[in-house]
Amino acid sequence: MMDFEDQWLEKLSLALGEARGAGFRDSVMSGAGEREVIRWTVEVMEKLNSELSAEELHDVMTSCACHYPASALEPVREAFAGTGSFTLAMDMLREQFRENMEKNLGIPDEVVENLLARGMGPAGVLEENRIVATKIPKSGNLMTWLSEEDPGRRREIYCHCPRVNRALEQGIPVPDTYCLCGAGFYRDIWETITGKPVRVEVLRSVMNGDDTCSIAVYPEALRA
Repeated sequence: MMDFEDQWLEKLSLALGEARGAGFRDSVMSGAGEREVIRWTVEVMEKLNSELSAEELHDVMTSCACHYPASALEPVREAFAGTGSFTLAMDMLREQFRENMEKNLGIPDEVVENLLARGMGPAGVLEENRIVATKIPKSGNLMTWLSEEDPGRRREIYCHCPRVNRALEQGIPVPDTYCLCGAGFYRDIWETITGKPVRVEVLRSVMNGDDTCSIAVYPEALRA
């Protein structure tokens, strides 16, 4: 199996090809896997920010995301298809999150409830025309993150993405549009559940000095 870096580069390459064709893809991907990864990432994001439209950038970067297990989303999709209820779908996602945290990762119940109260996890919080989800810290660092008092260190251990962790540790600023990759996780969840296109927006990011990362999700049905 490919490691995270190889998987991410393959997703980016495919998305760039679909957006602008092979010539643009090859120009962006030049040096991938050969140059220092964070410096290369900064240059890539600066190029994409300057040469892609906002819509193209959204689609390219969200296509690089990791995905929620499809088998876990299937019952949620079926429930939504039968009811059209975002509340029901979100309740099911919260229950899945609670079960995974407690049974599979051994996270205490009171910690899980604290995370849910913060809007963390795949479900998020329903607002008028959007869902706002706050990413949980990387599971292996969760308990450390909760007790860590140094803001800088909290940011360094928060993200699931090793590129972000390394960039923060090295003090190298990466354009926050890179975080659309993480936002794509939620785009995939809600496009799978609703069967409709979904837009996402990064509201808060540790790359900008925030303590957590929050994503706004705009399902088509909520925008109507």
